[in-house]
Amino acid sequence: MKRILIVMGTRPEAIKLCPVLPALRAKEMEPIVCSTGQHTELLEEALRDYGVVPQISFCAMEPEQPLTKLFAKLIQGLGEAIRKEKPDCVMVQGDTATAFAASLAAFYEDIPLAHIEAGLRTNRIKLPFPEEMHRRSIAVLADYHFAPTAFAKQNLLSEGIDENRIHMVGNTVIDALRFSQSQPVTPEWDIPARLFPVLFTAHRRENIGKPMLGMFRALRRIVESHENVFAFCPLHSNPKVREAARVLEGCDRIRIIDPPGPVRFHALLSKCRLVLTDSGGIQEEVTSLGIPTIVMRYSTERMEGIHAGNLMLSGTHEDGIVCAANALLRPNSELYEQMSHPSDIFGDGKASERIADILARA
Repeated sequence: MKRILIVMGTRPEAIKLCPVLPALRAKEMEPIVCSTGQHTELLEEALRDYGVVPQISFCAMEPEQPLTKLFAKLIQGLGEAIRKEKPDCVMVQGDTATAFAASLAAFYEDIPLAHIEAGLRTNRIKLPFPEEMHRRSIAVLADYHFAPTAFAKQNLLSEGIDENRIHMVGNTVIDALRFSQSQPVTPEWDIPARLFPVLFTAHRRENIGKPMLGMFRALRRIVESHENVFAFCPLHSNPKVREAARVLEGCDRIRIIDPPGPVRFHALLSKCRLVLTDSGGIQEEVTSLGIPTIVMRYSTERMEGIHAGNLMLSGTHEDGIVCAANALLRPNSELYEQMSHPSDIFGDGKASERIADILARA
């Protein structure tokens, strides 16, 4: 029986890797889950939603530690886990420090590496930071490149990756979204029918400081200038993010909440009619749901959502964000109608099955 060491450390990794676990078991492979604790409470809540208990756990995160210290802890802990478990393959997702450290540890231990969500690129090495460097580096090390889209596959081909190692499977986040939609969720976000619900998220490392403060100011301006808008703001635990969010205090149509687990988050997301975010993964979910979304960045590694018409880039400047929102919120906005249609460009909910099938046959 093939043993697959599945490494995750953050909430997004859990969301995109947990759907693969039952698919591997269905193909008579043994998934071994290793949690690095790069996120703590957020990761644990996501794992609970999927009923997953890691066989291996360690906590690499501590407040305010530099990336160099985090990476040192990760690669040491992951090297020990690989040597102990002796897996047939190591699986990582995306572009986190955990994914990069696990990829390098697998390379050092001469274990094949499977990379889920391979091929995403902005082609700007520090946007997002440090993820763009991580995913480019993982591509050099991976044996199995599970690309979510044709665009991602082309990125890998242009970097000289052997086409025989690239498998276009869709994005497992759509598998996770389908799972969430099948779960009963008790309504807890009652919104008066007359109000227009908006979801706002901001947390990216490169935006902390003046850009993030401008994002929160933009949200307040948007809500205060549109009397029918009600905004939900799941607030990241980073103290610097929370400090910037203080500009929202006193606005009774902005509800600040702790980040919900994936199933509850997807339930909340499905209720919203507009999203503003600097996140990456949510861009795939809103595209699948057909929710017009303002991406508060100057570039995105998910251009497919732009081409599908669901996403628009606003940059990080306060005025640009407000201008984009006003264009969508004006009465009878043609732009809003054009962006309000679901697209399956990121997948059909069967990516996990395809990944398991490929690894079973390898």
